[in-house]
Amino acid sequence: MQAQESNLPEAVVKNRYQLTFGNGTLSGNGVPVLKEALDGAQFVLVGEDHGISQIPAFYQGLCQILGPAGFHTMAIETGPLAAAELERWVIQPDGRQKLISFEKQYPETIAFYNWAEEYDLLSRCAALGSGGQFKLWGLDQELMGSSRLLLSKILDQNLGPEATGEARRLLQKNDAAHDAAVKSGSPGDMFMFSVTNDELTHFRDLLRREGNPASQSLIDELIESREIYQKNMDGRGAESNRQRALLMKRNFFTDYHTAEQPGGNPPKVMFKFGAWHMFKGINPLHNNDLGNFVTELADRQPSNSVHIMIVAVKGSQLRFAGIGRPFQPTPFNLAEDKDSDFLYLQPMFTAVQNGGLTMFDLRGLRKNFGKLGPVETEMDRLIFGYDFLVLVPEATPSKQLD
Repeated sequence: MQAQESNLPEAVVKNRYQLTFGNGTLSGNGVPVLKEALDGAQFVLVGEDHGISQIPAFYQGLCQILGPAGFHTMAIETGPLAAAELERWVIQPDGRQKLISFEKQYPETIAFYNWAEEYDLLSRCAALGSGGQFKLWGLDQELMGSSRLLLSKILDQNLGPEATGEARRLLQKNDAAHDAAVKSGSPGDMFMFSVTNDELTHFRDLLRREGNPASQSLIDELIESREIYQKNMDGRGAESNRQRALLMKRNFFTDYHTAEQPGGNPPKVMFKFGAWHMFKGINPLHNNDLGNFVTELADRQPSNSVHIMIVAVKGSQLRFAGIGRPFQPTPFNLAEDKDSDFLYLQPMFTAVQNGGLTMFDLRGLRKNFGKLGPVETEMDRLIFGYDFLVLVPEATPSKQLD
């Protein structure tokens, strides 16, 4: 029997559009298609690859569309404490400088938004929001260096004498561990990994006797963040991913219901996370992650969620180079790297057009899915897990704030 020929390349081209951006505004023949999809949405979820300067530029274009439509809340891939700090700074004229000063006192506490383009994105989206004060919801675990901030905040809670002494001891241990990690460059030397379970359990017990609800909540955040990192470091990636997904759902649920007003419209929320987290259904990590949770909530309301994946085909992106080391621009090519998780996107890579961004309306592929012929498992997952795919033809790296 002759193998069935794939109609996917032809369908990809039929659902292809162009986007360009300038002065924070999106243009091109893809804009009307995108606006029609966004009209009436309650949740807009962007799944990205980190460290690429064109991605916050695209997201700012979304804010230009969504801000006037009543979106003034962004959920981001940071911990709640980090997001609370950022929320204050992004509306202040000297917010950049405050972030730089904060980083010196609490290094390795804020992920991604200590990069210039990412921080500026938050400031611009805050200015574009309407209908109320701009809000940032940090839904992730706290970053690996956040233990200094968490312990400092615990120490500020007027603890009993034994708990105070233990907090100071752990803070000293944290600083010594950070100095060792800077020398080696290894995250494994950080306090988050070098502190023992017994030490943290003992401290938590002390806080239950001599602390208050705030201090107890902070130690719980530290313990869970450590657990998620530790499982990943120990080779228990599936367990780590599952616990992390559950934490993000729990944090979202708390923030969402806090923002709900009796008799009012439910909050509209923009999301910006790594691509795997924003899938509808089961993601490539075999997890029903935050994106699926939000989809189910939208179905229940009923309302609508729009899911957009944006990655770059090739170029250079900013990547972690070790504790205390500057992030480094690193070249990549997803279309040619045999270890790439995105090789299944070859039909889209081939269809990328020069100039600006290329957007593929995956809803059109779903509509005629039965006529596409053979489709790889990961392509199948993408077509039903996202509504749009946006490709950056040539990436340039983000820049660290200085």
